[in-house]
Amino acid sequence: MHSPPKGFFFLTFFPSPNERDKTHMKPTDPTTVNSPVSPEGEAVRRFLLGDDTYEAMLANTTGLDREYQLYVTNQIFGRTWARGILSKQQLSLINLAMLAGKGRMDEWELHFRVALNKTRIPLVQLRELILHIALYCGIPIGRDCMAIARKVLKEENIDLSVLDDEAQA
Repeated sequence: MHSPPKGFFFLTFFPSPNERDKTHMKPTDPTTVNSPVSPEGEAVRRFLLGDDTYEAMLANTTGLDREYQLYVTNQIFGRTWARGILSKQQLSLINLAMLAGKGRMDEWELHFRVALNKTRIPLVQLRELILHIALYCGIPIGRDCMAIARKVLKEENIDLSVLDDEAQA
């Protein structure tokens, strides 16, 4: 096999097999079954999804998905949502945009509910986001987001008159 010249980017960016062994994850790293749950990640996950949803997830965790759930709690919620660099409102809007772009409408609905009830995104911003989604992701995705938004707003008994008042101003 041909080796790249010494000093080549590949050699400096990717560790050699011997170096890889030294940096391999240890049993105490945050993505293994034996590692503790990130308190920050658990707190954020509970806040966003609710205690009932979080407790149900714990109760239904098996040997198959235990490490996955730990990874999600520690990495997604503990190392991104809990960092505090972006506000929870900003992260909600980013998630909605990314989920729409990926066409993940079940998850989009969950995060739309989080945006309404937990991170409290103003309706005018949610409406604006759906307009941007329609432009950048396409009208069919925007239409799906609008249909989900209408359904959720109705289920949550959200008063939309604030948007009517804005249109008349």
